[in-house]
Amino acid sequence: MSRRYYAKGKKTYAKDQNFEQDQLGKEKERYLISIDLMSLKTLKDYDILGWRGEFYFKADGPKIFKSRFPNKGTIKLQRNQNFTSKADMNIWSQFKTVKVGREAVERVKIILREQDHLKKDSTIAAEEYVINLPSKTRYVILQNSKEETKAKLRIQASRTRY
Repeated sequence: MSRRYYAKGKKTYAKDQNFEQDQLGKEKERYLISIDLMSLKTLKDYDILGWRGEFYFKADGPKIFKSRFPNKGTIKLQRNQNFTSKADMNIWSQFKTVKVGREAVERVKIILREQDHLKKDSTIAAEEYVINLPSKTRYVILQNSKEETKAKLRIQASRTRY
């Protein structure tokens, strides 16, 4: 017959927590801002040997909010190849708290880069998006000047209670 062991200790997981839905109060609102990748398509060979292009995104938000997508590695595409995902791939997201009645605007710069191991990574496309809070979901296309590489992005800025 086996013995049962019981761990003794204090239950501290819910100590001094408030379980109300909205912990901000009536004078503030919180928004969730996110930019998601929907698809990426290229019509050009970016690699020197003509194998495949290795792409990644960089996002520069306000102050210290910066990100890279994917965190490690790249999205590898050959000529005329399309990348789509079943799940949402978040390039950049942020929670922002604003006082009620104030206009709130976020500026986020998205950069599409191609990684090259033999030389410096080249910037394919860069654009700064102005996001008003709150705003409806919108779809934008980030593309280079010759329209050879296009990325479809979804920008959301919705009010949240959390």
